[in-house]
Amino acid sequence: MKRFLIVDDHTIIREGVGRILQGLLGQTITLDEASCGQQALDMAASCKYDLVLLDISLPDQNGLNVLKTLRQNCPAQPVIVFSTHPDEHYTVRSLRAGAAGYVNKGSDASVLKEAIEKVLSGKRYVSSYQSELLADALSETAENQPIYQKLSDREYQMVCMMTAGKTLSEIAKELTISVKTVSTYRARVLEKLHLRTTADIINYGIQQKLTL
Repeated sequence: MKRFLIVDDHTIIREGVGRILQGLLGQTITLDEASCGQQALDMAASCKYDLVLLDISLPDQNGLNVLKTLRQNCPAQPVIVFSTHPDEHYTVRSLRAGAAGYVNKGSDASVLKEAIEKVLSGKRYVSSYQSELLADALSETAENQPIYQKLSDREYQMVCMMTAGKTLSEIAKELTISVKTVSTYRARVLEKLHLRTTADIINYGIQQKLTL
């Protein structure tokens, strides 16, 4: 009997994914649910899961932060990031952070089934398109690599939050860091993206569809 943990802040998503998994894998799995990052970390610390399906957008913290903590605390637990964000936004970041695979929520159920089966067999799931993204990321001179890929995970998260309309004070409070630290990240983002103002960052984020 396999035991899975579904981490998503939307009840309907957790229940829907659960039904899909039961339909794909039959009665050979037990499903647990977590609605936020801290709950997922607490549950993973007290139970050995064969697989964790993890969303990026969680109410208390970014899914990548949860992923990194899971990899530190429970290195043997495989994690598939299961998100609405386009592959080009988070595939490379997720795999670098230790994910065993990245599946977009808009994918067919067969894709999710393939990813799960591959990960449960001890391998990583990477689609052909994701392989291209990884190849581009490994090539520093890749002309088609978006400039936002140069941002660190925290800087990228900052851009997404600013694009969503959050102020520096709101970002500082949500990330539990000082406004001064947020301002430092902002300065780094401006430098890396060759921009001048906060408005430029927001416009760039909108153009690139960088969202939480």
